[in-house]
Amino acid sequence: MTPAMEHGALRSQPLIQLEAAGKSFGTNIVLDGVDFELRPGEVHALCGENGAGKSTCLGLLYGLHQPSAGRILCDGNQQLIESPSHAQSLGIGCVFQELSLAGALSVAENIFAGRVPTRLGVVDWPELRRRAEALLAEFGLDIDVSMPVDGLPISSRQIVEIAKALSLNSRVLLLDEPTSALAPDEVDALFDVLKSLTNKGIGIVYVSHHMAEIFQISDRITVLRDGRRISTLPVSETSQEKVVAEMIGGAHPGDVTRSDQGGGNEVLNVKNLTHPGEFEDISFSIKAGEIVGIAGLMGARRSEIVRSIAGLMHGATGEIRLHGKPVSFASLRQAMRAGVGFVPEERKTEGLFLEQSLSDNLIAASLSEHTSVGFIRARTIKAASQAAIDAFSVKTSGITELVGDLSGGNQQKIMLAKWLKRAPALLIIEEPTKGVDVGAKFQIHTELLRRAAEGMAILVVSSDFPELVSLSSRILVVHDGRLMGDVAAAEATETTLLQLAAGNSVPSVDATQPNQSGVAT
Repeated sequence: MTPAMEHGALRSQPLIQLEAAGKSFGTNIVLDGVDFELRPGEVHALCGENGAGKSTCLGLLYGLHQPSAGRILCDGNQQLIESPSHAQSLGIGCVFQELSLAGALSVAENIFAGRVPTRLGVVDWPELRRRAEALLAEFGLDIDVSMPVDGLPISSRQIVEIAKALSLNSRVLLLDEPTSALAPDEVDALFDVLKSLTNKGIGIVYVSHHMAEIFQISDRITVLRDGRRISTLPVSETSQEKVVAEMIGGAHPGDVTRSDQGGGNEVLNVKNLTHPGEFEDISFSIKAGEIVGIAGLMGARRSEIVRSIAGLMHGATGEIRLHGKPVSFASLRQAMRAGVGFVPEERKTEGLFLEQSLSDNLIAASLSEHTSVGFIRARTIKAASQAAIDAFSVKTSGITELVGDLSGGNQQKIMLAKWLKRAPALLIIEEPTKGVDVGAKFQIHTELLRRAAEGMAILVVSSDFPELVSLSSRILVVHDGRLMGDVAAAEATETTLLQLAAGNSVPSVDATQPNQSGVAT
């Protein structure tokens, strides 16, 4: 509980409230009589599956939407929030999952975009830098405010986005999946910032799919399901199991059971893979039926390693063997022909065609299966698309719906289903459950485990260390382009993985015994 709450902030006048709020888009009711309030100095989490109404609630509070029913109150007074600029004038700031910073502009220019100080009609650069430095000093962030945002790590960009919102004297901060691109150590740094804000009486609405984070940072939790409020409780009066059960309307699905088979033939063997300036001396192997995780902090070069294997990054030396035969892929298409699948982290820019239908996306990686003498076979496309939708319980109006109109979790399911349709011998997947709700996460994990049980070799890159521990049989830990350990998941802990990911040796992982790749385990 935050110090502000301990001094009675929860008993004071709410900063902002929804009373019996409803919202419809045409005939689609997305919010139905929702009550919600944010008090000074608290972190109030909004939980629910994709489509539960969380984003719509944020939209009402930030002036992106107007309520179809009910009302909004600010400091106890009914208020029509007409637009985001109006919300900002009322002291409401919002940081969305997709950061809105201009990468080529400086930190200072981003923080005070549209509000730069001027002198005699021109930008007063010294004053702009002074204001930006003073604001960031409140977060304990000492960076050059003249440098372009593109040069910052993701965690610092996230804080710059929050600083931008607070530069408008915000008393209410709406955060939508603020940790989706952060490594565990960066999450801790962000939480330190959030705690300093609540100490000043700022109220924070926190939307996240990460249950452990919600219970670490939040004071109260409101659960939404199908546009309705299910419960609002202090963290001390509920549990992760109860919240998840309320979100999905049934029993907690529990953790998936890790596959410990992996006793098949060797599918992939990587030896001394090196790319100057990126990674060095990477060696490991994966057998059929095995799920192997790759853990590391931001900048560890995890993605560069797997993309070199899949033919998406060139210039590496060393040896890659697939089914015992040396391979060197000039492109992902070559890798696909050899039986490799690759699910990228960025679904919107790399993984999906947002302006095309579900069926177009689902067959994109297996188009040859649905053509005959140059003609598309609409019947097989329809059957395959519907089968994928049913298998992953994709919430959609049908196979002709545009992928861009789906929620993030359903987009993730479509992207994975597209590659699983090819049934690759080796599936490489980056951040498999980034930005998806607990129900979708369970479905994705279950499907990956099912495919592993059928003999597929799967290489998973994830920033979610608990995910790797529950899903993988072994976890490779990378730091600054070097392999620090090959840890049996049954023996792994988050602390062990973080220590290795930070570049430290961990004797408790039995570092005295080298594995087949020469890496301490």
